[in-house]
Amino acid sequence: MFCIAAFIVFVILGIFSARYRKLAKKAWSCVVRKITFRPCEIGFKEDAKNVLLGKLILTKPRLAKFLDKWIEVFATIFVVLSVWSLLVVFQSGLNLFVYDTCSPKNVESCSLGGEACGVSTGQQTFFEAVKDLNVFDWTKEEIFFFAETVSRIPDRFKNWNPEEYIDKTATYLKPFDPKKQVALEIIDPGCKFCAKLLKNIETAQFEDIYNLTYIPYAIPDPTAPNGFKFPNSPLVISYLEAVKLYPSNSEVPADWQILEKLFLGKTPEGASYQENFNLLYSKKEAEDILVGWLSDIGYSSEQIEKIQETAKSDDIKKKIERQVDIVENKIRTIKIPTIIFNERRYDRVIGPEKLK
Repeated sequence: MFCIAAFIVFVILGIFSARYRKLAKKAWSCVVRKITFRPCEIGFKEDAKNVLLGKLILTKPRLAKFLDKWIEVFATIFVVLSVWSLLVVFQSGLNLFVYDTCSPKNVESCSLGGEACGVSTGQQTFFEAVKDLNVFDWTKEEIFFFAETVSRIPDRFKNWNPEEYIDKTATYLKPFDPKKQVALEIIDPGCKFCAKLLKNIETAQFEDIYNLTYIPYAIPDPTAPNGFKFPNSPLVISYLEAVKLYPSNSEVPADWQILEKLFLGKTPEGASYQENFNLLYSKKEAEDILVGWLSDIGYSSEQIEKIQETAKSDDIKKKIERQVDIVENKIRTIKIPTIIFNERRYDRVIGPEKLK
C-alpha cells in the first residue's frame, strides 16, 4: 500500500514542483511491479520516506519516528480514503447526470441540482446503517441503487413524449389546440417549487405555446404521521381528480383554478395558502377551504356534495394509484416538479427564459 500512497502523494506534489515527478514515476513503477508480484526497486521506500519525513526528523524527531513505525498503516488508510473519495466523486457526477442531483437520497442538499422537492428513495444513510448495525444491507442496497442509476442513463438521451402518460380525463390550462404540442407537469400540491414553476409558466405565457396538463403526485414520507411529505396533498389530489369529472362553465378548468389559488393565492391575512395547507390546516380545515373554493368557482351545494363523495370513492383511489405507478415506475422521477415538453424532460424549476 505504501507505493500506491506514495504515487498519489507525489503525483499531487508533482503538479506544483518538478522535483517530485521523478519520484512519482518510481512510485508508479513500484505499483506495477507489486501488481505483477515483483519486488520494488531497492531503496525506493527509503528514498520516499526521506522525502516525506525528512523535515520532521530535524524538527520533530519523535513524531517522525512514530510515523515511520506506522507508515504502512497510515498508507493503507490513506489509499482506502483516496479510493473512497474517487468513488464518491464518480457516483456524485453520475447521479448529477442521471438524476440532475448529486444526492438522490436528499435532493434539497445538492446545490447543483436546481430547485425541487425530493422524492425519498427509502434508503438508509451510511451512518444510520452503522448505528443500526445494518451495514451489509446498506451495502447491498447501494449496489442495487447504483445498478438502477446505470440503467437510467438511456433516459438522458430519450425523446420524451408526454402523451404516453396522460389519460382521457386530463385537463389543460387553456382549451386544447390540436396544432400545439402537449406539455406535462408532475406536481405535488404541497411543494413550493411547483408553485414557483407555475408562476414562471404564467410569466413566460407557456400555456399559449403548449397544451399544458399535469399529473398530481403526493410525495411519500415513511416517517410522517400519514405517510406523506405534505400532509394535505392526498386530500387536495383527490379533489382535483374528482373535480375533473364535473367540468365547470368557466374557460379555465376548475382543477386548474384550485391549483392557482393554492399555489399563488393568499389568505385574507396575507399568508400563503400553500404554506397554511402544509403547516397549519388540519384535514377538516383544508377540506373546508377546498369546498369554499368550489363555491367561489360556481358549483352549487348539490354539485359540491357529489364532488366530495366522488373524491372519497374507490374509482378516484384507483385512478390515483395508477398515476403513482406512472410517476414512480414509468417516468421514474425522484424530483418534483418534473416537466416534459418539446421531447425533453426537466426535473426541477426552470426559468421563464427556457419556457419561452
